[in-house]
Amino acid sequence: MMDWLQQFSEFHFLRPHWLWALLPLLAMGLTLSHWHKQQSGWQSVLAGHLYQHLISHDSGKKNRPPLWMLNVAWLITVIALAGPTWQRLPQPVYQLHSGKVVLMDMTMSMRATDLNPNRLTRAKYKAIDLVKQLSEGETGLVAYAGDAFTISPLSSDGQNLTTLIPSLSPEIMPIPGSDPALGLQAAINLLKSASYQQGEIFWITDGVDNQQLQELQGILASSPYRLSILAVGTEEGAPIKMLDGELLKDRNGAIVIPKLPMGQLKTLARQGGGRFAPMQADNSDIDYLINQRQLSQDESEEEDQSKQDNFGDKWQEMGPYLLLLLLPIAAYSFRRGLITVVLLGTLLPVFTPQAQAGWWQDMWRNSDQQGLAAFQQQQFDEAAQTFNDPLWQGSAAYKSQDYESAVKAFSKVEGSEARYNQGNALAQLQQFEEAIKQYEHVLASDPDHADAKANKALLEKLLEQQQEQQKQQASDQQQSDQQQENQEQESDQQDQGQSEQQDQQNQQQSAQDAQNQENDQQQQDQQQKDAAAEQEQQNSEQQEQQQTEQEANEKDQQQEQQAQQVEQQTLSDEQKEQMQRMQNLLNRVPDDPAFLLKRKMQIEAQQRKRERSPSNLQRNW
Repeated sequence: MMDWLQQFSEFHFLRPHWLWALLPLLAMGLTLSHWHKQQSGWQSVLAGHLYQHLISHDSGKKNRPPLWMLNVAWLITVIALAGPTWQRLPQPVYQLHSGKVVLMDMTMSMRATDLNPNRLTRAKYKAIDLVKQLSEGETGLVAYAGDAFTISPLSSDGQNLTTLIPSLSPEIMPIPGSDPALGLQAAINLLKSASYQQGEIFWITDGVDNQQLQELQGILASSPYRLSILAVGTEEGAPIKMLDGELLKDRNGAIVIPKLPMGQLKTLARQGGGRFAPMQADNSDIDYLINQRQLSQDESEEEDQSKQDNFGDKWQEMGPYLLLLLLPIAAYSFRRGLITVVLLGTLLPVFTPQAQAGWWQDMWRNSDQQGLAAFQQQQFDEAAQTFNDPLWQGSAAYKSQDYESAVKAFSKVEGSEARYNQGNALAQLQQFEEAIKQYEHVLASDPDHADAKANKALLEKLLEQQQEQQKQQASDQQQSDQQQENQEQESDQQDQGQSEQQDQQNQQQSAQDAQNQENDQQQQDQQQKDAAAEQEQQNSEQQEQQQTEQEANEKDQQQEQQAQQVEQQTLSDEQKEQMQRMQNLLNRVPDDPAFLLKRKMQIEAQQRKRERSPSNLQRNW
C-alpha cells in the first residue's frame, strides 16, 4: 500500500497544455444549460416565479439526447491527451564516462626523424602509456592513413591494445596517404555503435593540412564526444627515413620535410572541447590529458542527471488506457447518434501511434514530403522507395549505396546537377570511362563546375594508373618468359661443358687410383685394428643409451595411453574430429600480429572500394 501511494505521489501530466481544452467544454456546458432554459415559449410570457410552478419538464426529458455523455467523452479524451503518468520506465544503463578511443596517425610522415629515433616509435610508446592509465571503462583503437580501420573494438582489456600497438606501422596500411577525417569519423562511429552518449577521443598525430581543417571542424561540430590531441614532432620538422634507408621525396624530387602545425591542432582540440599537449619526454603530457577527464566527470554526471529528470519518455504514459473508457460511450452513440463517434474519430488518430504512418500521412503529406522526412531521418532505403521526384529518389538511393538505382533515377532528369550526380554514382560502380563522359557533359554546360573538374581529373588519373598497371603486368610477363628461355639455354650449355670436364676428370682419376691403391692397402690394415677397438667401445655406449631410451619411451607410451583413454572416455568421435580440424586450422595461422592486421585491413579496404570514392583532400604522406 505504501509503495502504491509513493508511486502515485509522483503523478503528473506529460503534456499539461492539453488541459486548456477543458475550457471549451466548460463554455459549451454553460451555453447548453442556458439554451435549454429558452426552449419553452411560455418563459417570455409568464413571470419567473410562476414559470417554475406552471411548466412541467418531464415530457422534454424523455426525448432529450444524453449530452452528458459528450461531456464525459470530452473530459476523458482531454485527460488522455495530457498524458497522465506516475510510474517511471526502466531505462538502459549506459557507461557515460568510460567510452574512450585512441586514434593513431599511421601516415608516412610519422617516420620523420625530428624525434629520436622517429615519430612513430615515440608515438607507440606514448599510446601504450596512455592505454595503461585508461584503466577504467572500455577503450578502443583506430588507426588511419589513406583510410581508417578499427584495430580493436571497445574493450575493458587494455592488455589487448598494448599487444596490438607495437605491430602498427605505415607499411601495413592498405591505402597510403592521409585522411584524418575518416579516422575521426571512425572513432565517433565506434563510440556510437556501443551506445555511448558521452565519450572521449585521444588523437595521437603529427598534424593535418589546411585543406582538411574545415572538414574536421564540421565533424567536430556535430559530435557529442570530446577530442584531446597529443602532438608528435617539432615545428622545424625533419626528413622521412624509409625502411630501406632512403629519404622520402615528392614528385619533383625534393626531400619531404613534414612540420608540426601546432596552431591547427590547438584549434581542433579547442573546438572538440578537449586539451592539446605536445609530446614530452616524461608522462606530464599524458597526465595533462587524463586529469581533464577526471575533473569534468562530476559536473557531467550532475548535468546528465538533470537531463534524465526532464525526459518525457522516461515515464510510462497511462493515457492510452483511459481511452478504453470511451468504448461504451462509442457503442451507445451508434444507437443514439453519430455526433460522439465523429468527435472521437477526429481526436483519436492524432493520439494513436498509427497517426504517423499509412493513410494518416497520406492525408497530410504527398509522397515527396514523406520521402523528405525519411531522408532527414537517414532512412534512405525507405526514402528512395517513397520519392516520386527522380532527383530526390536518386539521391536517396546514392545515400543507401544502391548506386545502380541511383544511376537509373538520375538518367531520368536533364540538367548539369543530374549529370554530375550520375557521374558520381558511376564512379562508385568503378565505371570510370562512363563517369568521365558525364562530367564532360556537365563541364560543357557549366565550365566553372569545380567539383566536376576535380572528379574528372581524379578519375583520369585512376584510369592512367590502371593502364600503367596493365602494361607493367604485360611487360613483367614478357620478361619472365624471356628469362625462362635464357635460363633453359644456359642450362643446356652448362650440361655439355660438364660432360666434357667429367670425361677428363675420369681419366685423371683412374691414373691416380692406380698409384694410391698400394698406399691405401697399408692404411686399411692399420685402420682395421683401430676400428675394432673403437667398435667395442661404441657398442657398449650404444647399449647403455638404448636401455635409457627404452625406459623413457615406455614411460611416455604409458602416459600417452592414459591420456588417450581419458580422452576416449570424455570425447566422442565427432568431437575428436572437430578438435583435429581446429588444430589444423590453428597451425596454418601465422603467429604475426602485423601480418594479421594487414590482411584484415586489406579485406576491409576491398569491401569499401565500391562504397566511396577517394577524397580530394588527401595528402600523399
